[in-house]
Parts: sequence; structure tokens; C-alpha cells
Amino acid sequence: MARIMTKNKGFSLVSLMVASAIGIFLVSGVMKIYLDSKNSFNFRTSVASAHENARFAIQDLQRTLTMAGWGVDAGDDSPQSYKNNDNGKRTFPAVENNKSSSSSTAGIVDIDDQGSSIIAVRLAKGQKPCGVAEGASATTKVRFYINSNNELVCDAGTAQPIISGIVKMRALYGVETDTGSSSDGMANNFLTASEVDSQNKWANVVSIRIGLIVSSDQTIPATFRPDNIEAKDLLGDVVTLPDKDHFFKSVNTTIAFRNLHASVKRQ
Repeated sequence: MARIMTKNKGFSLVSLMVASAIGIFLVSGVMKIYLDSKNSFNFRTSVASAHENARFAIQDLQRTLTMAGWGVDAGDDSPQSYKNNDNGKRTFPAVENNKSSSSSTAGIVDIDDQGSSIIAVRLAKGQKPCGVAEGASATTKVRFYINSNNELVCDAGTAQPIISGIVKMRALYGVETDTGSSSDGMANNFLTASEVDSQNKWANVVSIRIGLIVSSDQTIPATFRPDNIEAKDLLGDVVTLPDKDHFFKSVNTTIAFRNLHASVKRQ
């Protein structure tokens, strides 16, 4: 019987090379889409982290500082009381530039030893700040400052870090210059603590404007990092950022001292 010979056909080398190239191209495209999506997600997470840190810090500052001066006697906030060393009763206590609660000076420092403002107030009524549940039954000094770990600290006798990622804090005090019947309890100028001290205007302070530079908790992907370290405006002060590996946000808020406002003062 005659044997029928057949030929087996397969892929040529050229076909295999073309198929491999197409496969590599498709896999590379999928990987690029995946990496881009991952980087975008990580960047959005960093942005959300900075926004959350800023929101929480401002919320805590507002909750406490709105109550500044509550229960403090008007006589202890006279212009004369701010000419002398801290009497231990006035709304704005003296604070040293090393964050000490010492009252050996007359006023509040403008910038501490880390380049941030220290905010310090007193209240004699209301809920005690810094996470302490008990109400304030006596005159309580509260200080806010940034520690060496970039944490916003609330200190009402014991230092309590309340939020991380706070790079810099700057405070300007709203001073009312209207007098007599023209007084409306609204700020006409915003001054640094040093300027308020030099003009002896602490008795005229009715609000505070606070600026924060806030950092994300995590680093951002390399594709979103700037070429050079940038700077941000902080209430008129240009601040060079510490690095380019994190997302930084500059925020500010103005808080009225309701107990120092003309229409509700000392109520």
C-alpha cells in the first residue's frame, strides 16, 4: 500500500517574533496604566492626608480659641496689665521663645526657636481644652505650638500632641482701632505679637488670624515631585518648604474672640 505523505505546518520565526512584540507592547501598556493609576491614587491619598491634617488642626484651634477670655475679669485685661509682667489673670499670657510657660516677661513672643508662632490664651470658664474632659473651674492657660516632630501641641499644663504634619504656624492678631460709639468689635489691623506688644494694644485684640503649612503623612510619587524645593506664602511670610518629597498645603483661618467682642464682652 502506498503511504501518503503529509506536511505539518507551524509558526515561522517571523510570526513568533511579531506575536511576541505585540504581546510585549500590550503588557507594557497595561503596566503603564497600572503604574499611572497607582501613582495617581498615592498622590491623591497624600493630598487628602494634608487636607485632613489641616482641617483637624483648624477645628481644634477654633474650638479653644473662640472661648479665650471667657470668665476673665475686664480689669485684668486693662492696657496697664499688659505694660507690666504677666499678672497670671489676663487673657493673653506671656510666653518665652523656648515655649516655656514662664511669666517673667510682659508679652507673647512673635516667633519661637523653631520659626513658628506660639499662641497662648487664658479662660476661666467652659470646657477644658487639650482633650481633658473636666471643665475649667479656675483660670487656665492654654498654649499652642509646633514641636520638633512637626506636631501641633495643645498645652494646658500637660503637653498633648493633637495632630502631626504641621510644618509651620504663624499668627497675626486682629486689633480694633475704633473707639467710643464707632467701636464695632471688628479688627481694623492685623499685627504680629511683637507689634501688638510695642503698641500696647493687647486690650484691643478682638480676633486672631492663623496660617499653617501642613504636610502629608506619606511621601508623594516621584512623578509628582517638583524639580526643586518650593516656597509657600504664610500670611505674607515666604517659607521655604523642608523637602520636595511630601505634599504641602498652606491654609489660614480667622477666629473671633467672642468674649472680647464689643457686643458680647465678658458675658
